[in-house]
Amino acid sequence: MSGEARKKVHAERVDTACGAMGHMTVDEIRERIIGPHVNVTCPECGAIHLTREDAEAAGLRKISSSARYLRIMAEALE
Repeated sequence: MSGEARKKVHAERVDTACGAMGHMTVDEIRERIIGPHVNVTCPECGAIHLTREDAEAAGLRKISSSARYLRIMAEALE
């Protein structure tokens, strides 16, 4: 995009009351979820983060090196 202005994009999750994006702990998910069905897997990566440290560590990892990403890529290339 050389020479072009970058467009700003605003994104929100529709399955959480606050619209939060990013890695969340089980407790944070329970506080924000809308509706009776609580899925405690992280909305960002699909893992279960029991502590804030777990969630922060997940946020530092590259998505392209995650097992979930590699599985999806392998399925896409089949």
